[in-house]
Amino acid sequence: MTRPVTRSRRAGLVADGAVVTAYLLTSLWVLSGLVGHLGTRYLAHGVQDQQAFEWYLGASAHNVLTTSNPLFSDRQNFPDGVNLMANAAVIGLGIPLTPVTDLLGAQRSFFLVTWLGLAGTAAAWYWLFRRRLGVGRVPAALGGWLTGFAPGMVAHANGHLNFVAAALVPLLVDRVVRLHEDGRPWRDGLVLGLLAAWQVLIGEEVLLLAALGGGVVLLVLLASGRVRLRALLPGLAVGAGVSIALVAVPLWWQFAGPQSYTSLWHPPGGNDLAALWGRATRTVGADPWASAALSMNRTEENAFFGVPLLVAAALVVVALWRRPLVRALAVLVVLACWASLGEEVLLRGEKVPVPSLWALLDGVPVLGNVLPTRFALVAVPPLAALLALGVHAAGQVPLARQGALSRRWVQVASGWAAAAAAVLALLPLVPTPLVTAERPLVPAFFATGAWRGFVDDGSVLAVPPTDIVDARAFDWQRVARMGFPIVEGYFVGPTGQADGGGRYGAPRRPFSLWLYAVAAEGTPRTATAQERALFVADLRAWRTDVLVLPRRPDAAVLLASVRSVLGEPRVVEDVWLWDVRALQRR
Repeated sequence: MTRPVTRSRRAGLVADGAVVTAYLLTSLWVLSGLVGHLGTRYLAHGVQDQQAFEWYLGASAHNVLTTSNPLFSDRQNFPDGVNLMANAAVIGLGIPLTPVTDLLGAQRSFFLVTWLGLAGTAAAWYWLFRRRLGVGRVPAALGGWLTGFAPGMVAHANGHLNFVAAALVPLLVDRVVRLHEDGRPWRDGLVLGLLAAWQVLIGEEVLLLAALGGGVVLLVLLASGRVRLRALLPGLAVGAGVSIALVAVPLWWQFAGPQSYTSLWHPPGGNDLAALWGRATRTVGADPWASAALSMNRTEENAFFGVPLLVAAALVVVALWRRPLVRALAVLVVLACWASLGEEVLLRGEKVPVPSLWALLDGVPVLGNVLPTRFALVAVPPLAALLALGVHAAGQVPLARQGALSRRWVQVASGWAAAAAAVLALLPLVPTPLVTAERPLVPAFFATGAWRGFVDDGSVLAVPPTDIVDARAFDWQRVARMGFPIVEGYFVGPTGQADGGGRYGAPRRPFSLWLYAVAAEGTPRTATAQERALFVADLRAWRTDVLVLPRRPDAAVLLASVRSVLGEPRVVEDVWLWDVRALQRR
């Protein structure tokens, strides 16, 4: 039997709708540079990350529509292919979004996930704060806004769908709380396992960071006597069993399947201490160059909480220290920020005598593959929860020696004053729209379908080959509905060495190295007879049907160089191409 919709409940639903609408509008503001330009512009600070995630969405749709293995794709790095589970391929989103990607294109799927990902993450935390912290709508709305639009989330919106789409995390937290409260381990454990398995297929790193953060909170609450481990263990065991059963094969494929690897080297990736209280690139009034000096790159500005927010959180901790949850949240913020500083603690680039927490974690299996700076993201939800608890508590201060009506007015005024202070603390974090740039035009050769006359069951080699800084061939594949594979690409795969390590892109062959050198130097080269023999062997190894050189600023240099290897090209539509299918038959 459904509850009648009373006037107060209707007003509550309207208020909730207004909060979610505000989140959707904020997300739209962040992405406003793409609105109306999805086919012609891309998020420039992500380098080629947007194109890479669009490719992942397109690859998942292609796998569904062709009933192919959803964990693998041969559409790039042909013929070896790409292990999708060993990449941030968000197949947990790409597969259900197949109809959208097929009908509207991967660019629109990318925009949809980013737009709803930011807003949905904020809305999910808002719901959790209302449900589990017992705070009013205004405090929960402020906290939810921070979780969705903290500088780290906005930075990752430049192209990292696996971090932006984090709405399942608060649902996982809620389910763990239910395990402790309800005493229904089978039902709640089953739902927990299903959610965790889905999150694995969206973003394992987000789940790992959430689990570590939740573990810290749980340990502090256990020490405070507020959590009964015996009540949690049966449901957690059920959840773990369900999740492992569902993702066992994908995880095996990730670590032992074709094109898998065991580790991935990263340069030192810790936050500068000043980044904890500094201003991010895409926030109102910030100095972008000063911000960039404190981070790895524009997509990894994971901290940048600003002084007002940290001061506000500290004041809440002092005022509400007696609450075990507040102590747990405070410990999590400190540990997460400390771990994010990396192997060496630096202040504006200079080493300071502060011990490194990351030094204790770096050797732990799996954690060694995580960039330390991303631990700052773990601090965002507890900071938001502290803000919400503080604003709510200000409106609940007991006031003696006054009449009931007077007390109520004072409490209301106190609550709104605290909300205003929280807004002021959040103002330095208000994002500005992400920077966009023009996409290279897709040649008519691909847009009109002319490519079909030159590609049989082999690959297309873009000149120069696709890589981390030039992923224009992904757009060629997009308009061709993934109809052909490409040589090399932008992905993570094995180095081919005995250590089992990984690398970005494919191991280079002589021809691709030569083409990259020509493009980098801007000077044409003439291939020797020995080089030509090596390059032809590469084309056979890649099973290349056609080389395509689009019109681009360095086209003349590349054209002259490839001409020395394969002779005169054909001009078809608006590209130069070399049909090398005959090489495969020799």
